[in-house]
Amino acid sequence: MSGSAPAAHAAQAGDTPSAATAPTTLRMRGVIGHYDTTSRTLSLMTADGTLQMQLASTVRIRQGRRDIEAAALERLTGYRAAVRYSESGGSKVAESINVFGRNERTER
Repeated sequence: MSGSAPAAHAAQAGDTPSAATAPTTLRMRGVIGHYDTTSRTLSLMTADGTLQMQLASTVRIRQGRRDIEAAALERLTGYRAAVRYSESGGSKVAESINVFGRNERTER
């Protein structure tokens, strides 16, 4: 009977790598480079380069104190933005975007 216990522990240890692939929520600040309405892809220019991400179907986008539609991002190129996104398997998906004016600071 004691031989079956190590097998159970081995199965549990095998489950650990799948937990490592769970989505991670991150934050990034930068300048909106481009938004493609067809693919719902946002390009955010940062000090480390350009980051591209898809917009989640439930993404919340705010400019100042008001909610705006995703299509409005197309005309906000050059505006600063703070983006909260999830990353899993190298794929980035924006969950919320807060757009600031061109001259406003993104720090709180």
